[in-house]
Amino acid sequence: MIVASLGEKGGTGKTTLATNLAGMRAYHSDVVLIDADRQGTASIWMERRAEHLDLSLPSCVQSFGAGLSRTIRDMARRYNDVVVDVASGDNLELSQALASADAIMIPMQPAAADLWTFGQMDIRVEDAMAINDLLRAFAIINKASPNPRAGDVAAARSAMADAVAITVSEHTVCERVSIKRAIPQGRTVPEYRPIDARACAELKAVYKLVYGDEY
Repeated sequence: MIVASLGEKGGTGKTTLATNLAGMRAYHSDVVLIDADRQGTASIWMERRAEHLDLSLPSCVQSFGAGLSRTIRDMARRYNDVVVDVASGDNLELSQALASADAIMIPMQPAAADLWTFGQMDIRVEDAMAINDLLRAFAIINKASPNPRAGDVAAARSAMADAVAITVSEHTVCERVSIKRAIPQGRTVPEYRPIDARACAELKAVYKLVYGDEY
């Protein structure tokens, strides 16, 4: 299965979802993580992860520009699962990921500046689905306030309610210390200690949404 984490807006948590998904999936499948962002955060995460001999270790390659679709096809022949971390922006990597993926995750912060890009992203996905009939697209509200009284999430869901091609997930990933600290350690959220039960539940829900399996 080919899964891509992407979006036009930066800072939404695309790499966080991609690395967590790759690390979690690697306990159950043969996985490769494709770092298609020149910032290289996913590759650094993999380097840190390799220092922990007790953790699952996906393979990792970097690929940018016009060669990304070829890399995705090649890796899909070699591995059971491919996870692609795509740089933010309306770029060539985003277009190639849309054309190649079976599923995409679009993390969205519940903020107006992020939501302004959602309508255009929905159009891009609808166009991609006309060519890639296997494609499924999920918007995931990410970096939300953990305060249950905050109304940002409800407002964001209302703003995205008219989406045609993108399914807005019922699951929300909140802004949590454990999620921030797991990445520099090369860990996934379920591997981070002390265990953060709420964060684990949120990331496991994203895993099930994408793969249909319990983690």
